[in-house]
Amino acid sequence: MKIINSLIILLLAVTIFYGCGKSEETAVSNKYLDNINVTLSDQPTSKDSEHSYEVTLKNNENELVNVDSVEIILKMKSMNHKADGKLKRVSKGVYKGKVKLPMDGSWDKTIVLKQEKFVRKVNGVTLK
Repeated sequence: MKIINSLIILLLAVTIFYGCGKSEETAVSNKYLDNINVTLSDQPTSKDSEHSYEVTLKNNENELVNVDSVEIILKMKSMNHKADGKLKRVSKGVYKGKVKLPMDGSWDKTIVLKQEKFVRKVNGVTLK
């Protein structure tokens, strides 16, 4: 009985130890990033399950703007799949990249904008 109690205490201690680890820092946006309108274009390529993504960034005056980096995160909640990729700037305010998806279907898309130490995650972006 003492062995079982000792094992239970040990398991509880391990669970608490891992649960109290360093939490992920919350990314903070700024006024510049908050004022950017994001448009996403998604087109399948000739390769199976590979998609070509294009993100266009414009400010409130409808002018193209740049950021330090753009990333796309795709999640298929029903199948617990995730895919992501960094997009490369091809011209002012336009970023492109390809991502191979594990399967076709409905994917939630999040665009991550980074400017210096600031990060903004954009969910439900406008598709064109």
